[in-house]
Amino acid sequence: MGVWNRLSDKIVSGWDAAASLQKSDAIDRIFWIHFIPTDNDVTRESYSIRYSLYLGTIVAVIFTILCATGFMQMMRYVPSVERAYWSVKDLQFIYPFGWFIRDLHRISAYLMIVFVVLHLCRTFYTGAFKKGGRKKTNGWINWMTGILLLVLTLAMAFTGYVLPWDQVGFWGATIGTNIIKSIPVIGDWLRYFVLGGNELGQNFLIRIYAVHVLLLPLLTVLFISYHFWRNRKDGGMACEDNLPVDTAQGTESGQTVSGLQKDEALKRTPMFLKRLIWVSLATTAFAILLTLFVSLPLNAPANPVMAENPAKAPWFLLWLQELVASTTISVGQYRINGGFVGGMVIPGLLLTWLALVPFFDNSPPEATGVWFHRSRLRQNILFTIILLAIICLIFFTYFCRGPNWVFFWPWEVWPEVH
Repeated sequence: MGVWNRLSDKIVSGWDAAASLQKSDAIDRIFWIHFIPTDNDVTRESYSIRYSLYLGTIVAVIFTILCATGFMQMMRYVPSVERAYWSVKDLQFIYPFGWFIRDLHRISAYLMIVFVVLHLCRTFYTGAFKKGGRKKTNGWINWMTGILLLVLTLAMAFTGYVLPWDQVGFWGATIGTNIIKSIPVIGDWLRYFVLGGNELGQNFLIRIYAVHVLLLPLLTVLFISYHFWRNRKDGGMACEDNLPVDTAQGTESGQTVSGLQKDEALKRTPMFLKRLIWVSLATTAFAILLTLFVSLPLNAPANPVMAENPAKAPWFLLWLQELVASTTISVGQYRINGGFVGGMVIPGLLLTWLALVPFFDNSPPEATGVWFHRSRLRQNILFTIILLAIICLIFFTYFCRGPNWVFFWPWEVWPEVH
């Protein structure tokens, strides 16, 4: 119980309403109030687009768009193997603006993946997961929350990819469940549990539907809410002009690393909220413009007896599929399980490394909030190499993998496969 109490105290540190002597104090500690920073948290640097890029706000806006368009699609979608595809097709071609709602939802899902990754990169490259030399902060908890949000975002995109029950969705789900099956000891049982049987069918579709529209959005709302609240309780943005300096170092009381005084902080109203509103409107407009100019056609209905060749996972998971294919190696009588190594072990190691970065980061407090500080050179290089490798694998698999997973140059014509 002692370990659990200490961990729970860290998770909700900053919440101590029982200790408040005044009712106004207790009200001020209410969860919802702490989404918007106080005046002293909104500094010139954290206010600027140059530093934060407002990526967290953009992600929240895109998620709101996803919830709204997803709810509208629920009014027409039928989670049935026989009707799912045709209900989506009716939405696409018959109902007024149905194509717009569906395409906006799908494009927003892709945008959310991109901006969550960019937000993770911004936090990593600025060392914001440490919160510098601030007292009683838990930046590492918010960093881990961000990693969980990345996983949830990918899970939402994948489950939504399956719901139309077309060829790419069906065979993408087949690839995913086969990776689950590759887990030693429990793989077969876990795949049976996910499918609700031995094959992809009605039980699997209704499970995916429930997870996509209920479980994953609920978890995402909870973690986004906590992510904002935790950042607020830890003192706002971990940028250069928001990090206090010890007066013992010869600085004035209240001065920050950049030399700013507390009274130089920008006021949150109306400037800060105005900036948030403009970013929200710009994000919405950008998503709508992409929807108007980028077409996302519906594929052929699912055919369990005729696989796509090549059968490829969604673009954001192509790097994972290539890892699975590349690590499936036979040497004599021995065979390396690529589904387990490439689909589970390598991604698991990458996530573990990301989660442990705050504990092994030795950069000084003044490096927090500084882009590409030299004290973090090696870990920044390693992170960049991993990121570029994933991006290259996505492009390589998308453009260069043809029938039977054979390599083709992008300009080569694929042979007909019967």
